[in-house]
Amino acid sequence: MSIKKLLAAAVTALALLPAMAQPVKLRVSTIPIIDTAPLQVGIAKGFFAAEGLEIDTTPTTGGAAGLPALAAGQVQITFSNIISIVLGAKQGLGFEVIAAGSGTGDKLPDLAGLVAKKGSTIKTGKDLEGKRVAVNTRNNIIWLYARAWVQATGGNPDAVTYLEVPFPQMIDAVKGDRVDAAFVVEPFMSSGLQSDAVTVVGWPYNTVQKRIPVGQYAATKDYIKQNPQVIEKWVRAYNKSVDWCNANVGSEEWLKIVSAYTRLQPELLKTLSLPPYEKTVDLAGVDQVVEQMRKHKMIEGPFDAKALFHKTAVK
Repeated sequence: MSIKKLLAAAVTALALLPAMAQPVKLRVSTIPIIDTAPLQVGIAKGFFAAEGLEIDTTPTTGGAAGLPALAAGQVQITFSNIISIVLGAKQGLGFEVIAAGSGTGDKLPDLAGLVAKKGSTIKTGKDLEGKRVAVNTRNNIIWLYARAWVQATGGNPDAVTYLEVPFPQMIDAVKGDRVDAAFVVEPFMSSGLQSDAVTVVGWPYNTVQKRIPVGQYAATKDYIKQNPQVIEKWVRAYNKSVDWCNANVGSEEWLKIVSAYTRLQPELLKTLSLPPYEKTVDLAGVDQVVEQMRKHKMIEGPFDAKALFHKTAVK
């Protein structure tokens, strides 16, 4: 190659460098709860940036609220619960899970509990008939397993009123008698228990099903097909964050990151008992969730749950 051509090639390469260096911007819908710690860790530790990704988070009250934004293309990735993702997929919205998010363990205490005011006589689902239970959104996993617990402990889930209350406001709703009980997640559950104003009356997840794949990250099939490398980079960075979280839960750095987005004091976060974050989704557990959905008449007809998961979420 001539000197002239070499110089031209070098100039072209230099001209491309700024464009190549530009990070890919991704809008991610999330919830300010303990389940999303790996996402926040990945942002704070620069794991996503190292993959050439710039993450812009959009907080919501629940995963069900983030899915319409995903379907509309307003966000590229959404943290949601398995129930809402299944319902969206069943409606033909083209959702596909790209990464595991959070799940429950098989021992107590759990990631979420049903709490009532201190001194309440509520002990079983039968006691909740005619009463009000706070859930973050209807037709999601909190709502479904609240119903399932009522039924499993002798009550009629259709005789209970389920009111939508954001997680950070649930304890105040119980204390103020706006609801009789609340199915609340960490870290807000521990915050309420520490105040000594509420007490745990049941563990819906653990009572109904052990090791539930509660939340996942989803994108649309169209976006995944058009941007496979972006998805692989995002999942790689996220899984690195999962490893870091599992190795550093309770450390000063972990407490600082989680405290910043949940706005809870590090002293409270130190008391949390958490199952390990997962990098793959348990498909057998998903099948059990789908059976609960059928039992409570959320879905009908055939549904292939395995088709809902991208290879990055199950390998």
